[in-house]
Amino acid sequence: MGKRKDLKTAILQNYFSIDGNIATLKLVYDTFSELINPNFGDVQIEKLNDKLFSDIREAVSLLPRKFKLDLCIVIKDFGDYTKEECEKIIKQNVYLAVYRTIKENRQKLISGWSLIGAGAAILVVSYLLHNFELWFDLINISGTLFVWEGVNMAFLERSLENRATRRLAKAIQNISIEGDVPGK
Repeated sequence: MGKRKDLKTAILQNYFSIDGNIATLKLVYDTFSELINPNFGDVQIEKLNDKLFSDIREAVSLLPRKFKLDLCIVIKDFGDYTKEECEKIIKQNVYLAVYRTIKENRQKLISGWSLIGAGAAILVVSYLLHNFELWFDLINISGTLFVWEGVNMAFLERSLENRATRRLAKAIQNISIEGDVPGK
């Protein structure tokens, strides 16, 4: 077990600075504007594209569960933005991502329960038509499929997404923004 742990740590040290159970990752971007989605929102609240969030998700997925992530976002050129504006934009976008996740989970739950209800109604109809064997089988199968898809959507998929979101939230310990790569 010791060799395996050392091998994991050695591999992770190629990408992260590791100190105990804290891994520090620097994500370096040439300009802040490359993170902005110019086609969304207004000039007062900028929307980040998915690049930053996909990089963060990838970093968290590489870490063992016991590790915390210190994320350092390095922007070589802020352009028309100040460091404070960038921090504000990133914080607002994190809130937007949380809101979107909560909204999507709620929609999946509603859709799942709707499918379960439709499937249950179809199954009741199938039992009323049990004398017509072919129709009974067809309606019974479709009702069962509706119920199964509803259960999958309302409970299983939602549970996996919630776990992934909680893992992401627990893993990130600190996010900081720097203005330039030191030593370059």
